[in-house]
Amino acid sequence: MRNCHDWQRRSERCIKNSQNSFQYRQMMVEELRKFIDFDAYCCSVTDTQTLFSIGAVTEQSIEDVHQKIMTFEYAFEDVNNYRKLVESGQCIGRLSDASSQSLRYREILVPNGFSDEIRAALMFQGQCYGFLTLFKKMKNAQSIFQDDELEQIKILMPVMGEALKAFYHSIIEERLSTEAGESGIVILDKDYHILSMSTKASQILALLRSNEGLSDGQLPKPIQASCAKLQAEDNTPISLLVPIHDKGYITIQASFLMTTDLQQQIAILLNEASPKEMLAFLLTAYQLTPREKEVVVEMMRGIPTKVIAYNLGISSYTVQDHLKLIFQKVGVGDRNELVWKIFSRFQINE
Repeated sequence: MRNCHDWQRRSERCIKNSQNSFQYRQMMVEELRKFIDFDAYCCSVTDTQTLFSIGAVTEQSIEDVHQKIMTFEYAFEDVNNYRKLVESGQCIGRLSDASSQSLRYREILVPNGFSDEIRAALMFQGQCYGFLTLFKKMKNAQSIFQDDELEQIKILMPVMGEALKAFYHSIIEERLSTEAGESGIVILDKDYHILSMSTKASQILALLRSNEGLSDGQLPKPIQASCAKLQAEDNTPISLLVPIHDKGYITIQASFLMTTDLQQQIAILLNEASPKEMLAFLLTAYQLTPREKEVVVEMMRGIPTKVIAYNLGISSYTVQDHLKLIFQKVGVGDRNELVWKIFSRFQINE
């Protein structure tokens, strides 16, 4: 069994040899294959707040059923739901430990020849940056994941979590360039088939597919997740920010449409993240506490330390302590650098 230091070295080598998170995850899955016998996989990166998939490296046999898996994820309380793994602190689960209780196992995995599944939340510093899911097929000589394989993945999880955090934050330094006012729209039927789209939407869809190595006919995971969540939440509109390497962040918004003959459709809006959306995202992405966010917003307005202290009902020394932690989390040395890194560079004036 490989220890944490060994996985750290392998991870660093994969980081060095990859240009983005997609390539890194591909390489790490292949490294894992040297020590664990599995037949299929899906390794996603997630939005740390909603835990939606914002891109995945997926083996083809799973790609074929991924949409069904996403639908079950949000529509049913099942064994090892991704959110449940994170919120419970369990972080990893083997389906064969409770497969008789799983609708996903009976309705999706077994009909497609799979006998077992491991789901692992790739956590670092209390945040989930992705999920690793491994599958075994019934024809495999060892059709159920063994305890030592489970333990090996437990060792790997924080290593990959830390690496995915670094990739996640590196994209904060980038910004998608589009013309003001531009927007893309995609219309889907209830089965997520594309009915029509605008030219801008076609361009952004191409970016999303390239980000996951998908073909033209495949629907990107963030859109799959948004649609599945929309249907499960009974018409509650969904909004998600998705990182695109070398491009920046785009927004995906999903909502229902109803045709004149009462046929349900889904509208997907695709656009560059607005200043307001980027501000909310950046404050959360750097893991600022609610109080730290308040300090930053006050500081953004040009308010001096003593007035910030008065407005928030705390001492000036406490404000300074908050600022030190904020600088550390964002990776800057002073106020001016913080203002540039979070606000001026993105023309955030709100």
